[in-house]
Amino acid sequence: MIRNFPKSDFSTPYLAKTTGLILLLASIFVFCVSCSDDDDPTTAVLPVFSVTPVDISYNPADASYGNIIFEDPVLTPFGASIGNDQFLPGMEYFTIPGAPVRAVTAGIVDAIIENPIEGDYQIRVVATPGSDYMIIYDHVNEVNVLQISQVMPGDTLGEAGNWNDTIRRFILSISLGEGANERFYCPINYGDSAFVAQHNELLQAYNTWSPDGDYDSFCLREFVIHQ
Repeated sequence: MIRNFPKSDFSTPYLAKTTGLILLLASIFVFCVSCSDDDDPTTAVLPVFSVTPVDISYNPADASYGNIIFEDPVLTPFGASIGNDQFLPGMEYFTIPGAPVRAVTAGIVDAIIENPIEGDYQIRVVATPGSDYMIIYDHVNEVNVLQISQVMPGDTLGEAGNWNDTIRRFILSISLGEGANERFYCPINYGDSAFVAQHNELLQAYNTWSPDGDYDSFCLREFVIHQ
């Protein structure tokens, strides 16, 4: 006996709907997988910091370290307590007035945000190529870049921001995620060998100079969650 199947069972519209549903589910799966990887530092493309954000190079002639000013405080490591169960989401540098702030890696300027209390600015740069990381240059005066402009390692972004009449300060941060999901990581972990070596020299000098200088590392925590 030959069974006659209803035309609708294997008709062209039926196959088209089925194929469309399969493609839709596959797209959702790929999208969700890519979303889960965005905030995972083990899968996102890692930027490399090849230039220190402010000049910290050692000068043997006067035992100075670039534009770092040796008045307490000199520096604050990533993850240091800043009170009220909050932690510093970057590395903080204290410099002479007018100290240039430099791009540590290549990227595209995503936003320039005013800090209304301090009267300086935050520059947010998307690391390139193909990275999900955001490089944040916080407390910058005399901003020298525009939104959507490209920056390269060593480019001057502006000057270190306000602290007091004789000292300026600047914070370098790197993060993944947005809003409440933004997670900050220690900048030292993204530096090349020269970047790390210069910071280790500065840390040793600071610990020798300051009676309170007892930091073993610039990285006091694995990460800091958005606050």
